[in-house]
Amino acid sequence: MAKINEITINGFKAFPSMYKLELGGKHLLMYGENGSGKSSIYYALHCLFNSYRKPDMGKKYFDIDNPQNLINKNFISKDAGDRPYVAVNWYDGSRNPFISTISDNGCQNFDKLAELDTYFINHQLLFSFFNFTNSKDINLFPVFQREILPYIFITQVGTYMSLMYDQILSYSSKLSNRSSSKAINESIKIFNSCLEQIIGDINLKASDIYNTYFKENGEPPLLIVLSYPEINPHPDVILNGFRLKWDYPLIVNAVGELVKAPNKSIIEPIISIDIKEGGESIDKPHVYFNEAKLTAIALSIRLALLNLDSPAEGSFLALDDMLISLDMSNRAKVVDFLLKISDKYKIYLFTHDKAFYYYIAHLISQKGKSTGWIFKHISYNHTEKQPMVLDDSCDYLSKAKYFYGLGDYETSAIYFRKTLEQSVGERLPFELKTRADGGFLELQTLWDKLVTFYAHQGNPINKDMQNIFKTSKLLILNPAAHFQRLANPIYKAELDEVSKLVDYVYMLPKIEKRLILEQGKTLVFQHPKENYTCSFVLDNDLVIIEGEHIVAKIPKCKNIKWEYNGVEYWNFELKKRDLENPLIVATPKLTNFIDNMINKVPLNITQKMFIENCKVDGISLLEFMGNIDLLRISVKI
Repeated sequence: MAKINEITINGFKAFPSMYKLELGGKHLLMYGENGSGKSSIYYALHCLFNSYRKPDMGKKYFDIDNPQNLINKNFISKDAGDRPYVAVNWYDGSRNPFISTISDNGCQNFDKLAELDTYFINHQLLFSFFNFTNSKDINLFPVFQREILPYIFITQVGTYMSLMYDQILSYSSKLSNRSSSKAINESIKIFNSCLEQIIGDINLKASDIYNTYFKENGEPPLLIVLSYPEINPHPDVILNGFRLKWDYPLIVNAVGELVKAPNKSIIEPIISIDIKEGGESIDKPHVYFNEAKLTAIALSIRLALLNLDSPAEGSFLALDDMLISLDMSNRAKVVDFLLKISDKYKIYLFTHDKAFYYYIAHLISQKGKSTGWIFKHISYNHTEKQPMVLDDSCDYLSKAKYFYGLGDYETSAIYFRKTLEQSVGERLPFELKTRADGGFLELQTLWDKLVTFYAHQGNPINKDMQNIFKTSKLLILNPAAHFQRLANPIYKAELDEVSKLVDYVYMLPKIEKRLILEQGKTLVFQHPKENYTCSFVLDNDLVIIEGEHIVAKIPKCKNIKWEYNGVEYWNFELKKRDLENPLIVATPKLTNFIDNMINKVPLNITQKMFIENCKVDGISLLEFMGNIDLLRISVKI
């Protein structure tokens, strides 16, 4: 099965025009405040993967005349063929990826997706598990009907359980008391058997999931059991149930007697739940437990249906603000569970909690799984009336433009400053952008050096750009600008000018670098008069940067070997072979090594002699260096 490569949303919910979310087969973590549009992405997937299980294939959600449509009110067709839709581009490793879509024509190209396990969980779903008053018992069938049965495919009848249930209801309304009940009872039998199996699967795993991942230390374990008995165990309390059936329902007549109704009808099923805490049964768990524990129980029930043995490739969990009732410690347990199963299911997780977003991102990074995830921020641009999405790993300039589009000019200014610092720094030699202690210079100093440096290069900085920097630096480019909002508000027009400056600097030609020798090259020095040789390997590239001054990126020497009169590792002071000589394992800089050889080896070696007689692949170092005096370059990186 394929993985989701891209989601396209056009004119659906918060998106008035086309938006493409590239996933590349990866997991997704997205942060956005309420109203930002993140849930529209969640519901785009929800709509797509639920509609092909519906009788109308989801056409009503894209029909402008249907009151249930989900078309963005600001959607304007750009041409005659443009209409609202949601599409998923699948990639299966072949050259023929396929696209599944939903529009006013319904679902298209979904025949390949029946084997997928897709789960949608949000806060409303978890809340509905236990949204019952104190006076009522829990019946989970409406939750199953809405959130679970649409995803269960019954092979023997070739349809989904939700559709089968709708067919049974439709068929029963057409039957009379005298009609044969064989066909409908057969369908009901298959439905009940499948639902019994689903509940059995949940009972096998739900308690283990809760006790392993969600139980607090020191708390007694829970036993979670869903019930779907054939015979009503409480006829004195519940007149009809528990399983789905077509029969004469029991009613209370005018005098209070329990009698059968005159006509047959569908008696809707009831799924009850029994929870034991430390072996003791809990009466009315929706009253006894707090919301956090009820959320964890609901999650355990829903996640118990995961196929952790062999899910189809491309199966996923879409999770939208499902943990807002849990504190951070309980959320951490859920995240830990999700990361453990992320090798089997794709995770698409949406949250409005920024702290939680960064916690998950940090945890993913700690586990070394960042490369498998896409990290996004989404906000709503009220001016453009559409969401804006930011890749959390994008560059400073993209972030500057993102916050500019949101009207957050203070934050935009901070990222414009970072962009300018980075661009200026990339165009200066190392010696000009660092202090004597090795630290980096402030933007004002960097800018002054850039102006001087490019003037010496014969490419002076444009006077208008210099004026923009001069007039903008106090209001916008000062690091503390965002703390001076009352006295010095940052205006859109000023940022427009800074944007011009950033674009200008970006277009300046960078300083040329010349690679002299590549990393891993072996250099061999042969004394022209003495029987002395020395060899070593470069641990990095030797690079010359020619700007206002010549700067060299100096590598280190390693694997140093030498021989004098046929004796390896000769020590001139001890006059014998020295296997303990520290130079054998040392890694000095190339310039330091040459200088040390000139001063410490008593064979009258000069820099000129070394350069002329040191060879790389049989070629003299002199041919690589030319007229550059390596030992006298003013700054060495």
